[in-house]
Amino acid sequence: LKQRWLQQPKVTKQLVKGLTVYTDAGSRRRKAACTWHEGSSWRSKTTDGDAHDSLQTLELTAVAWALSHWRDSKLNIVSDSLYVVGVVQRIEDALIKPPDNKRLCQL
Repeated sequence: LKQRWLQQPKVTKQLVKGLTVYTDAGSRRRKAACTWHEGSSWRSKTTDGDAHDSLQTLELTAVAWALSHWRDSKLNIVSDSLYVVGVVQRIEDALIKPPDNKRLCQL
């Protein structure tokens, strides 16, 4: 009897039935933010970056926080960062190597 693992992708381009989280970041104040609707009110979480963060790493920080905070939930993540959207779309099929930017290892 032969068995195979079927891997189900976690990233789709279609909306899923689940929470929608909006992410953004600002390089001037070095903050990453997530906003979502919970019950009858809007909630948000901001994360401070450090002096070495670029706008892209701050944007990734917001998405990484959302994915880790709702680890076992289906999420719709809305980002205005083409960089972040590209990373998320390719990460499942990527061959990961240590990045030159050490900050990326921390995300």
